[in-house]
Amino acid sequence: MDYKSIIQEYESEELLCISLLEVEGKKILFGNNYTGSCLVYDGDVKKKEMLLSYEDGVQEGLVIGYYPDGKPEYVGYRNNGEINGKFIRLHKNGEVEIKGQFRNGTYIGVFKYYDERGKKIMQRRYNDFGVIMRTKKY
Repeated sequence: MDYKSIIQEYESEELLCISLLEVEGKKILFGNNYTGSCLVYDGDVKKKEMLLSYEDGVQEGLVIGYYPDGKPEYVGYRNNGEINGKFIRLHKNGEVEIKGQFRNGTYIGVFKYYDERGKKIMQRRYNDFGVIMRTKKY
């Protein structure tokens, strides 16, 4: 996953998720099910908290979370509202902290953990049910 390009592509997003109405569990904009991305802000503080993507009114696709200072915290995907697919969490300095994959909100496969300098410090393998099968520390 080229998370830097993904983050850069969505940096100029301006539509606020609060602009969307919810009708029967779907997000609506101007009377139609919404397809696209929008930003969530942290209350009155107006700090960017998250970018969400919707398809036909349902949360689907790219999600970018942000630290309170506005720097990216994680990049992942959702399918029917559940975290699903590749996931990357970043340290506050921008270095990768965790790389892994989810299926329907469950950890699966190999998750790699890195320190703030980018050095791999641990690797965990999860089975298809999200149970840790093996942990290796470096």
